Amino acid sequence: MREQLRNHQTQTTCWDHPRMAELYQSLADLNNVRFSAYRTAMKLRRLQKALCLDLLSMQAACELFEQQALKQNEQLLDVPQLLSCLSGLYQRLEQSHAHLVNVPLCVDMCLNWLLNVYDTGRSGKIRTLSFKTGIVSLCKAHLEDKYRFLFRQVASATGFCDQRRLGLLLHDSIQIPRQLGEVASFGGSNIEPSVRSCFQFANNKPELDAAMFLDWMRLEPQSMVWLPVLHRVAAAETAKHQAKCNICKECPIIGFRYRSLKHFNYDICQSCFFSGRVAKGHKMQYPMVEYCTPTTSGEDVRDFAKVLKNKFRTKRYFAKHPRMGYLPVQTILEGDNMETKLQAEYERLKRAHDRKGLSPLPSPPEMLPMSPQSTRDAELIAEAKLLRQHKGRLEARMQILEDHNKQLESQLHRLRQLLEQTDSKVNGTALSSPSTSSQRSDSSLPVLRVAASQTTDTMGDDDLSSPSQDASGLKEVMEQLNNTFPHSQGALSPLSLLLRSIMESAVIAMTDAQDAMGQPF
Repeated sequence: MREQLRNHQTQTTCWDHPRMAELYQSLADLNNVRFSAYRTAMKLRRLQKALCLDLLSMQAACELFEQQALKQNEQLLDVPQLLSCLSGLYQRLEQSHAHLVNVPLCVDMCLNWLLNVYDTGRSGKIRTLSFKTGIVSLCKAHLEDKYRFLFRQVASATGFCDQRRLGLLLHDSIQIPRQLGEVASFGGSNIEPSVRSCFQFANNKPELDAAMFLDWMRLEPQSMVWLPVLHRVAAAETAKHQAKCNICKECPIIGFRYRSLKHFNYDICQSCFFSGRVAKGHKMQYPMVEYCTPTTSGEDVRDFAKVLKNKFRTKRYFAKHPRMGYLPVQTILEGDNMETKLQAEYERLKRAHDRKGLSPLPSPPEMLPMSPQSTRDAELIAEAKLLRQHKGRLEARMQILEDHNKQLESQLHRLRQLLEQTDSKVNGTALSSPSTSSQRSDSSLPVLRVAASQTTDTMGDDDLSSPSQDASGLKEVMEQLNNTFPHSQGALSPLSLLLRSIMESAVIAMTDAQDAMGQPF
């Protein structure tokens, strides 16, 4: 059982290992990443390295599960059993990575993390399926190998999986981002929409096989998109791209590279992209392609053709055709659980009773009186359901406000810089005008198609630009073909325009939140 650590200075009780508490505090540094899928994946990558699970192969994990006889996935594992499993796991890793693995520390921290994720009730026990899901999700393996392993854990002996078993797997998987406070961005804790989405993809069959499950997972469903993004984050860590960021001028770009499919020779590094920065003339709703590995000549030619095509599309077209990097499912605001309503069951029994000519059943209020304890239990269950729904609405609202708050903070920072610059000029100090690379980003940010080294062209041939825009596009194409480049960025907008934009953003924040919730704040 976990021990509580008492901090007598702050008069607080902590369940976390001191090193684990430090790790969680360091994850707060990543909260400035604008997009939730990347923010969650980067937190998990840091956690994965701290637990040394990035050194664990799938084969070693499977051998450990067999050695510990972890075959009954519904079986509960207590802390001594978990310690035995983790000790065997890290002793294996120590044999091949002795200079990287501190067995006692890694065992304590991994146990701490597993209990935080899967034992929120502090019972000191977690299911075998939960243990396997947590370890395999963060181990070193190909993405589809992880999908196959996880599906086998919930499939029957015939290799098929029904809705209930799939729900168990998705429930255990969504607990990983939930523990980081990111669950609202992935559809919330309600896994029913994801289960329904998967079986609708399988033509509403009562059961699905591994091939159908893999096809659905390749679409990166919203509730699981954090896992493939984690793999791309890991792949991009050492990637070096021979390109220059158009905003911060970093060259070469290290990590993710984002290439515009609207402008020629327009690249953004991951730091600028994650913070939502754009240069003059570029909008966040314009299509972009992500690369986590260096591009090939074929990919360069393909992207050039797409830029050429997009040159003649209007801003209205890109606003009407957003590109999503995941398969969306209905959100936590969707509604009820999968349980049968009692009133419908009562009506069915009443009709059957009437057909037999028996004395009529009493109405529900006239049934045998319930004990005070039963009444209290029913009230508590109803209250818990209402609180759960309200919590989901608040999580969605907080996410909306958090995004807009970050945008306002960025704009206020620019405003302070402009005011300091103005004061310096008044005092006779001449300062150069800052680059427009830090101009405010659009508040309505799309989710990119983030497939590694590939993108899908989802745009049609409608909504072409006007003749004047065609001429402008042709001129830029000719300039590109003549090996010329766009002019340097212009000066910053006037101070008054910046102030007005900040006020507009505040109004947009409130309006978007009200639209999302369907009710005033």
